[in-house]
Amino acid sequence: MTPDVTLDLELSSASSSKERLPVKTHGSFFVPAALALIVLDANVTAQSAAPGAVRQEEPHVFALYPASKVIGLDLRNESEKDLGDIGDLLIETHSGEIRYAALDVGGFLGVGEDHRVVPWSLIRIVPDEKDADKCHARTSLTEQQVKAAPKCKVKERIDADLEKSVDASFGKHESWAYDETGGKGDAVLAWCSRMDGALVRDPAGRDVGTVKHVVLAPANDCAAYAVIDTKKEAGNKLVALPWSRLAFAYDGENKLTATTPVEIARFAAAPEYDKKDWKRMSSTAWMNEITTYYACDPFWKTPRFATARPKPGEKP
Repeated sequence: MTPDVTLDLELSSASSSKERLPVKTHGSFFVPAALALIVLDANVTAQSAAPGAVRQEEPHVFALYPASKVIGLDLRNESEKDLGDIGDLLIETHSGEIRYAALDVGGFLGVGEDHRVVPWSLIRIVPDEKDADKCHARTSLTEQQVKAAPKCKVKERIDADLEKSVDASFGKHESWAYDETGGKGDAVLAWCSRMDGALVRDPAGRDVGTVKHVVLAPANDCAAYAVIDTKKEAGNKLVALPWSRLAFAYDGENKLTATTPVEIARFAAAPEYDKKDWKRMSSTAWMNEITTYYACDPFWKTPRFATARPKPGEKP
């Protein structure tokens, strides 16, 4: 059952006056179809599917996108120079941090392209001002910087030498020093596109299902959750599994697989992901519902991902 959500929204007019408007809705509220931009005041309360569980939230602003909306975007700089396409993203699998973007540069129809690795922190995803179904990728990078960025081979595993090359080209950003593994060992970087189709197993090694696609919070530099296509024993439906309940690793054949601490029987009663209702699937109410059900925190509770980076032209 979708929870009732009471929102205490703060509205600001051009004269800077503020008005508080209590709104009661059933699990969702209006946002553009392809983008959820949620600005909540401090008094947001979400009643989850778990009996008696209530989550209190701090103010946040974030936007969620399916990874497929981000991969393939043209990247343009402040001079509107097309620097290439975002060919893929490199995600640190323990934390869900979006660490790098691989830019497809040059070539024609995919032939003769170079693949250059740049820090994700230098890229912004912004909504289209007129069409809510569109978004754009912007950067402060110059064409010369992209041409000088380290090369990579498509879909090959990224090693420490490449990371050192990126650091040498762009400097060491403070966010890259974040302890993304939480003491779980070395960071594991994986291509976002290769996560689709990864088999997910529960603690007993039983097949839960496969990863359908990944949902990102680009301005917060992280993955929010993965959509899992579950098997019959796990409910035979689509569910949204928060990133903190997934662990990716490479098997002996260099193939990505995933494990979850969630028992297979738990998925049968889990909130179902509705691919036709993106405005709800990208709302704070939905994030609260699934994280409460799976007994974990939403991504914004991790200090590294708590604050969205400002859009171009905005003050930090």
